[in-house]
Amino acid sequence: MAQSGSCKDEALLRCLYALGFVVPADHDELAVQRAVFQATKASTETLRFTIAPTMACNLHCSYCFQQDFAPCKTMRPDIERGIIEFARRKLEGCKTLVVQWFGGEPLLRYKRIVAMTEAFQRVCAERGVNYYAEILTNGVLLTPEIIANLPKLAVKAIQIPLDGDVDTYARRKGVSRERAQAYHDVLVDHMHALVDATGSVTIRINVDRENPAAGYDVVRMFKRKGCVDPRIDFRLGFLNNRDGIVDCIPHDCLSDVEFSDTEAEFRRFLVEQGYRVYGEPGPRKFPCSAPLRNNFTIDPTGRIGKCVPVIGTDESVFSCIYPDDIARTMRETSISNAPYSDFDPYGSVCRNCELLPVCLGSCPRSHAPEHSVICPLKQGLAKTLAFYRLHG
Repeated sequence: MAQSGSCKDEALLRCLYALGFVVPADHDELAVQRAVFQATKASTETLRFTIAPTMACNLHCSYCFQQDFAPCKTMRPDIERGIIEFARRKLEGCKTLVVQWFGGEPLLRYKRIVAMTEAFQRVCAERGVNYYAEILTNGVLLTPEIIANLPKLAVKAIQIPLDGDVDTYARRKGVSRERAQAYHDVLVDHMHALVDATGSVTIRINVDRENPAAGYDVVRMFKRKGCVDPRIDFRLGFLNNRDGIVDCIPHDCLSDVEFSDTEAEFRRFLVEQGYRVYGEPGPRKFPCSAPLRNNFTIDPTGRIGKCVPVIGTDESVFSCIYPDDIARTMRETSISNAPYSDFDPYGSVCRNCELLPVCLGSCPRSHAPEHSVICPLKQGLAKTLAFYRLHG
């Protein structure tokens, strides 16, 4: 609420002003933040690609919406070459290229990732821009040789789902117990090398009412092997179908409140076990990469979209890699009305929320008329802030 008045303690007043708690009466904070967000969306300093070289996968996760995709959806060589040329042209005036390898299971096409990475690095060297990559993988195909090669591929972050102990994993991933045990052993034994190779490893533990102890089981497994590293980010994944990405998840999903409480207990457990706890609330530049002008998802057939979770589907697709006509790809991807380009949390139903600068409206997809905006940040916020005040 806007108020005016005087303050006898000038030093205190200057401190409050420096911290932003006190502002001039004619200063429109909302307009300033809105302008910052619009500038971030329009920036071309960073070019972001999320590339799925295949939609095939070597697992059958019970909650995965991509499990029914045909294995034949693998990227052709001409599409790969088109992507490289698309990057070369789009990098004009950029400072950084970031590639996120996605799927399906991207490591099924590891040799193609290596070849494309080398091509990206050559283009970036020619343009004088930085390059780094991230990868989301189920981790089953990781070998000591692949791990050792990750620095050469400039992979700076890797995310791996691990949904519980051996029996839980086998059941939810659709594999034998023997195979699940072998995978757990390999992952734990090579976690030190994986962290050193990338600098950041996220272990995502998808939970619902059927595997309530999954997070604890996974953490204890690493702890027993002495793998306690601040670069490991253990985080719980919230399985739900509220945004319509998945038509039906065959699990008994937690409610928003239940997941918030589960997450709070898990944070305390991580501290007790000596792990760093990530996820402290703070100001964000963008809610996700979808609204950013220079962000593109590319599926195995070359279709270009904006939203990462729906890659491989028709949703958010607005262009394509035309190997013999990249100029056409450039024209189509330069349009002003690309999907999510008009997303503005400061003009949405979230505009009067005090938490808006922290979440920026959450998922842009949830603002579509057929969906409902549910703010995950509000659930258990007081507990979250209290926790990070003590342990942040």
